[in-house]
Amino acid sequence: MKDWKIGTRLGAGFALMLALVVAVACIGVLRLQDVGDATSEMVKEALVKERLAQTWLQATNVNSVRTFALLKSNDPEVQEFLQKNMSKTSAQISETQKRIETLLTSPQELQLAEDIKKKRADYVDLRTAILKLKGEGNMAEAAKVMNSKLLPTRENYDASIRAMLEYQQAQIDRKSDSIDATYRSGRTVVMALAALAVALGAVLAWLLTRSVVEPINEALLIADTVAAGDLSKDFDTDRGGDFGRLLRGMGEMEDTLTDV
Repeated sequence: MKDWKIGTRLGAGFALMLALVVAVACIGVLRLQDVGDATSEMVKEALVKERLAQTWLQATNVNSVRTFALLKSNDPEVQEFLQKNMSKTSAQISETQKRIETLLTSPQELQLAEDIKKKRADYVDLRTAILKLKGEGNMAEAAKVMNSKLLPTRENYDASIRAMLEYQQAQIDRKSDSIDATYRSGRTVVMALAALAVALGAVLAWLLTRSVVEPINEALLIADTVAAGDLSKDFDTDRGGDFGRLLRGMGEMEDTLTDV
């Protein structure tokens, strides 16, 4: 560094500091991008599927209550009202099922969806059979099947939906933990690079200061010696750059005065 020109030294020092600042900024931006991507994935995928599963479960529970009310009611108007709303909710459940199935990708999700489809078919078929018995006037058989089979079948259906819901909630928790880990690691890396930048900046400032102060002190020594009238000393330097030219010029000036 002692052979460098002053401009080169200052330029190299500032360039190094700017490179460190750019490195810290780039890593910080990349880490933020990772956090943003993970958050977007969680919001657009896992959270949507969790909400759909929750909606599905709620609609199924509502229809289950209507089903038992319909089977126990003998009022034609009440039965018509319940049947109409059950059909409407069933259509909504089918739409929810289609939406969530288009979002499923993992083998676990697909297996859970297949289980829900089977359990739903079992429940709907049994419900239809019981309603048919009631419509035919076979109330005793309808009540028997309802009490012995319908409730367990409905519980199995609900359990399959809950399994999907719990799986999606677990995925959300996992992604949340991943986002937190990415944030923490990114913060650590940025802090470490910032500390490194400060340390290197301090070292660089010290080196630059020394590379400027030392030759200036040598030049002052020559000037003070000549000013004191002492022309007996020889001043040589092996420095290059601007300071080397300055010191050699002052040395040559002292030699010229000595000759005079």
